[in-house]
Amino acid sequence: MKNIKVLAFDMGGTKIASALVEISGGDYKILGYERNETPKTREDIIAKILELVESYRKKYTFKKIGFAVAGQVNKKGDTVVCAPNIASLNNFALGKIISRKTGLEVTLKNDIRAFAYGEDNFGKYKGYDDAVFIAVGTGVGGAIKMNGKFYFGKDNIAGEFGHMVIEVGGEQCNCGRKGCWERYVAGPGVEKMYEKVYGEKKGAKDIVFDAVRGDEKSRAIMEKASSYFAIGFANVVNILNPEIAVIGGSMVKEKRLLKLAMPFIKKEVLPSARKVKVVNSSLGDDAFLLGAALE
Repeated sequence: MKNIKVLAFDMGGTKIASALVEISGGDYKILGYERNETPKTREDIIAKILELVESYRKKYTFKKIGFAVAGQVNKKGDTVVCAPNIASLNNFALGKIISRKTGLEVTLKNDIRAFAYGEDNFGKYKGYDDAVFIAVGTGVGGAIKMNGKFYFGKDNIAGEFGHMVIEVGGEQCNCGRKGCWERYVAGPGVEKMYEKVYGEKKGAKDIVFDAVRGDEKSRAIMEKASSYFAIGFANVVNILNPEIAVIGGSMVKEKRLLKLAMPFIKKEVLPSARKVKVVNSSLGDDAFLLGAALE
């Protein structure tokens, strides 16, 4: 792999992570990591990005910016087509705008595809020919690798696992549909589930943290969320029959959470597909930034 030096952004519904990524051969460095809240308006998002670019320019030299965006990106890699959790960027040529304002080359990728590229090139479980990559955070996204190649689909949107319906007439999703998978397993959905059951608010990270440490109320919610996760996961595995499934994202940083979900997964996946290897991301948040930097 050639030497690469790219300013990378991982942009989701709640946060913008950024860092300078240096790749040399099979090694990498992530320098100057920052995490900021995602602004609500398009104008404020652009302003924050430009502010960060100038801040990094004072410390590092780079000629390219790479974005991992929580949403659908066009094939050219310059426009956000649809981002349900960052709706202000829908149908917006973010790459062109940032390139024009900075004078740098800019490319956009779907964030889960970036996650998959990072894991597939640098992770502990790299190099499988048939794999799925699933990330659970503010939403749920996926990437597909078949016969040694990533599959993008005709319009570059393959892998929108989070928007398959698992509950007919269920919770309203930001995409416009009801009952989408992410409304039951991603952070906002888990928070809503907790509030519905107990009549009080609690952050998703706290629910996860407390669940694996024995808090009965939080564990009950995460067991319910795990049962929903298993349904969607089984749909993906039963259709695609991967050799490995790499699971990442902010909601599963607590690695013991996957153990909680495994009994539900084994129950839902077809017996003939149960040989699938289900593993936690080995790179965590680094995978998104590494993938954003890669070609």
